[in-house]
Amino acid sequence: MSAYATSAAAALPADPRHLLDGFPLVRSRSTDEACELVGRALSPHRLALCGAGRGFDARHNQIRLNQVALNVLSYGAEVEIDPGERGDFYLIQLPLRGRARLRSGQADVWVDSDTLSVLQPRMPTRMRWSGDCSMVLLQVPSAVLRQRLGSHGLDDAGPQFCFTQSRQDAAVAAWWQAVVDLTRNLHSHGQQWLRHPAAFAAMEAFLLGGLDLLQAPAGQPTAPQDAPARRPAADSRCLQRALDHLHAHAHEGMTLADIARAACVSPRALEAAFKRHLDTTPLAYARGLRLQRVHDSLCAARSEGRPTSVTDAALQHGFVHMGRFAAFYKRRYGCAPSATLHGRVN
Repeated sequence: MSAYATSAAAALPADPRHLLDGFPLVRSRSTDEACELVGRALSPHRLALCGAGRGFDARHNQIRLNQVALNVLSYGAEVEIDPGERGDFYLIQLPLRGRARLRSGQADVWVDSDTLSVLQPRMPTRMRWSGDCSMVLLQVPSAVLRQRLGSHGLDDAGPQFCFTQSRQDAAVAAWWQAVVDLTRNLHSHGQQWLRHPAAFAAMEAFLLGGLDLLQAPAGQPTAPQDAPARRPAADSRCLQRALDHLHAHAHEGMTLADIARAACVSPRALEAAFKRHLDTTPLAYARGLRLQRVHDSLCAARSEGRPTSVTDAALQHGFVHMGRFAAFYKRRYGCAPSATLHGRVN
């Protein structure tokens, strides 16, 4: 082995808690202080020791590639973490040692060094980490991932991932190893990479592109379902606020988070209310509303002899992807939008 290889190998810590120690964010033996400081970097949360809590020693290292943050987090003691409704970002958790119990809605699962978890934006999740648990956490803003993986605002609920994924899956194993290798590289050579912003951007793009391997196939269940627990009156109020907002702003490029904000509830609570009362989703309802308005516009133009085009009508009502628009329109009305415009159907 060369002297360089020996030196590089020696630089890697045997204890995964010390990965990225050159980029310290939190060092604390106080649960209150650790809760406050980690909460600033990730999400505000409640942190409680389980049992005697001996050995508590919070270590949080973080390096930002560009818009994505790579974290290494451990607590040194068994802890209960309750972030409630998290922020608008994906959090991919890769345990390097120990294990953690995750509860969200009706799901109650364990993750360890053979199983990763993907927390969707704003998904309420409670966690219990073992005392020896150390994780690499990849924090990705929702807008960044939607843009990278090709989601299109109102017409798409955003990238969807299974709540947990096994390292026995070849795609998961490949991406997991890439994250660990990159983390180790940054641990040993992070200061050198910091001098080259373009290299950081390339690393970020590589990790984000690799997440495409983890996306759930169409129709496969992803995040755990919400537990049924909302009062009908509360459902009715939030639903009415959402419908009022949609009817007034359907032509705008709204996301699920935008609609939920107008309804004064979380995105998941809003989705549950729409499912219970309308048997649809907020985004599907909004799309149907916009399709109806395009249809009415085309029919009016035809009957009035007013010159227009399908593209103009679609753009006016918030559709920017013409191929997808045409497919949605045909599925709903049984014909192409041009057929409606030119009177080839009733």
